[in-house]
Amino acid sequence: MAIAAKWVVNSTALTTSVAQVYTVPTTYQRDLVVANAGTVSVYVGLSTDGTVAPSAASFKIPAGGSLILTQCQVPGGAILSALTGAGNGLVSIGYASLVSFT
Repeated sequence: MAIAAKWVVNSTALTTSVAQVYTVPTTYQRDLVVANAGTVSVYVGLSTDGTVAPSAASFKIPAGGSLILTQCQVPGGAILSALTGAGNGLVSIGYASLVSFT
């Protein structure tokens, strides 16, 4: 059996300025994966106004790393913002999936 699912819902090029990269739907979709697809570290944060990324409340994701946000604990309408520490970067937002066979 083959399962086809859209993984990436948004890819955003980043600089050292804050960018709003994703707004969480008000209805549950699936867990979110924030993947750093660039070569520099990125900082991401979740807030109601999209400005938290450069603050101490953000998460640092190294190049090639990812962060999983369980949407059941993420408020609908929250804004995910991101920026790089230096240079240009790329962040991809996607839905996590779990497929198991027993």
